[in-house]
Order: sequence, then C-alpha cells, then structure tokens
Amino acid sequence: MERAIATIELISVARGILAADAMLKAADVRLYEAHPICPGKYLVVVGGQVGAVEESLRAGVRIGREAVSDHMILPNVHPDVFRALAMATEPGSARAIGIVETMAAPCAIEGADAAAKAANISLLEIRLGRGMGAKAFFSFVGDVSDVHAAAEAARRIIEPKGLLVDIAEITGPHPDLPRVIL
Repeated sequence: MERAIATIELISVARGILAADAMLKAADVRLYEAHPICPGKYLVVVGGQVGAVEESLRAGVRIGREAVSDHMILPNVHPDVFRALAMATEPGSARAIGIVETMAAPCAIEGADAAAKAANISLLEIRLGRGMGAKAFFSFVGDVSDVHAAAEAARRIIEPKGLLVDIAEITGPHPDLPRVIL
C-alpha cells in the first residue's frame, strides 16, 4: 500500500524530465504526474512506500540542482489523496462540495491530505497546474459540517504559506453540478 507522496517543482522543463527519470530509476515508486506547468516550470509527483519516496525525492533534488524551485514529501498520506490524483472517485450525491485553490501544487496536495484527515469527506480530484497558470485545486464532498471542517483544515496548512487563492463551500449543490464540473 502506498503511504507517501512527494512533489518536486523545477524551473526548467528539460531538467524536470531529467529529474523525473532519475526519481523513477532511484526507487520503486509510482509516477502520478510529470508535465510542464506555466510559466515554463515542470512538476513531478511520485508515490509509494515512505523509504522509496524519500530516496526518489533525494535523486530528483540532486539531479535538479539549482532548477528545483520547491519540493515536499508527505509520509502517511491519506489514501484518498492517491485516488483524487488519479481522478478515480465518483462524487455520488453530494450534500456539500468544497473547492480549495492554491498558487502551487505541493501545498494543494498537503491541503488535500489535511482536509481528508480532518473530516469525513471524500476527495474527488486534485488538479495540479495544467491549464491553470501553475495554480492547483482540489475538490471534495461530504456533509455540510464535514466539508466546512475539511476546508478549514486545508486553510490552516496553506494560508500561512501565502499560497491560498480561494476556498468555496457549496451547500445543497444542484444534482448536475458534481457530475459535470468535478
């Protein structure tokens, strides 16, 4: 079972691809994302056992050198984070929806993990950088009080970093909304 996740963001696409290759060769990890993000950055997200993810991230930082603009590792990550990265969660009938938007991918993953651990919600999607000017967001559903508690947990993680764009909580969403936008 995967228990850790790591992200590395680089200011060079070429160096990012090189770092992704090194990360995959360094340890037995699963590649979740590896792609350019605006403006000319590259993002890599891997998951797996804690030791393997740590080793993989070290390799990426070593190869990325001065091109590394940010990186993080989350050991003991909530299992919903992996499903949300793969967009493999069905929204079902949502009593409330939460959306958290950030200025960076690593803190979106950290915020999603905090939200999932703080309340009885289901993470739906974690979208990192593609087509959003390097911003990221994650969405989740649950009861109204749980969605609010999860949103506040994410706020406590992201806001001190100065990377929170916005948080929206929708109570009693129209039945078509979760199916179409999430």
